[in-house]
Amino acid sequence: MTGKLRHPAFSRIETRRDDVFAFEIDGHISMSEIDEIYKTLDEGYRKFDRIDLLVRMGRYDGFEWNALFSQTTYLGKLHALKHLRRYALVGGPAWFATAIKFFNPLFRVDIRHFELDEEADAWNWIYDNLAETSATR
Repeated sequence: MTGKLRHPAFSRIETRRDDVFAFEIDGHISMSEIDEIYKTLDEGYRKFDRIDLLVRMGRYDGFEWNALFSQTTYLGKLHALKHLRRYALVGGPAWFATAIKFFNPLFRVDIRHFELDEEADAWNWIYDNLAETSATR
């Protein structure tokens, strides 16, 4: 991707299932955008015990550092660990793939990294658990 980064840096991507949430990140994420992402996910947690998440990071340019220490971020991550079933991260910095391989065994969330040109595979993986989803409703 080339050209000017967008603001706001995140936008919601439509999905074909109500228990699947997806976002695109294109730029530097502000604290208010992080709050909005967690608010959207919280709405999903109220409807479904477990949800799936796909985040496409075409041109990730970091985030506001004060977000690391906010109560919203802390609670958002805590809720995510409880409610996320699958989390597909598409694109992003090269070190994301290594970090996911290292930390994935520590969480009950199934997290996978896909390169930008593997986005179709990421969507297939997210939607592949339809039988599991139906069984848990």
